[in-house]
Amino acid sequence: MKHRKLAVSAIAMLATVGLVSACTPPDEGGNLPKVNWKFRGTQVQVIESQDCVVIINCKDEPYLLNVGFRVKIGQPNSAQTFVANNRNSAPQDVAPGSTISVSPAAGGELSFNDVTPVDLLDLGNTNNKLEIVGSYVWASEQDSIGNGLAADSTASMLKDALNATLATADISGLDANAILSLVMSNIGNALGVAIQNVPLFGLGDDILGGGIYVGIGARGALGGAIDALLGDTTIPTINLGLDVPPPITGGGIFTMTGAKTFNQTWTGRKGGLNPIDGKHQWWMTAGPA
Repeated sequence: MKHRKLAVSAIAMLATVGLVSACTPPDEGGNLPKVNWKFRGTQVQVIESQDCVVIINCKDEPYLLNVGFRVKIGQPNSAQTFVANNRNSAPQDVAPGSTISVSPAAGGELSFNDVTPVDLLDLGNTNNKLEIVGSYVWASEQDSIGNGLAADSTASMLKDALNATLATADISGLDANAILSLVMSNIGNALGVAIQNVPLFGLGDDILGGGIYVGIGARGALGGAIDALLGDTTIPTINLGLDVPPPITGGGIFTMTGAKTFNQTWTGRKGGLNPIDGKHQWWMTAGPA
């Protein structure tokens, strides 16, 4: 994983922190403003149909299944996970070449309420914790049977893994670059543990692939510094050769400084008599509720 160096030197950063500290009353913890954040798919393009049968009836029912998570760094047992699996809301009969807007349900909307974004100075008070939110995205195509059991099992394993990693981590004294590195390495470790411990499934809806989208509850100078690093930050690739849970082949990162949009293309495997690989491109957004 590569990170761009902060444009501000360590000395300049310390001087700035010292100046602001002299002018800012200390936070007592729990007094910072809270925000509500959402993540969801908004549009999908069916580039190639996943549901073709010998070039007949080449139309798909695309939707996002999202395994949501949130955890506070350094607060034991703070991890929470939940699943948005609204497969019955998938748009019907989307032909190859079509780009459509989808409902919040079909886009797997996740709500993260009462997140408390922190700035660098806020972390000087041990009552303030940096919270991480996000989604393990499953780009899906509706068939006869859903993947709810696999998703629920993955969520349970991911909760345990996050409690064993980020919930026990320590970011005291770290700058934005080190915080970002710690978050992404721990997220990768937690996902690896979760996926490897989920029983194998394979009879549900087609899954074209997976992605990981991570939100860092940072604001102000800390949020801006992390934003400046995101262009050179990569998402860990995790591929166990399974269809369910799906391999992670990309994703994105955001802070609480403002809304952000993403897009990702997934290519599924040929299924049955389908002579081509299905390919869907999704557009997603993370931002204030």
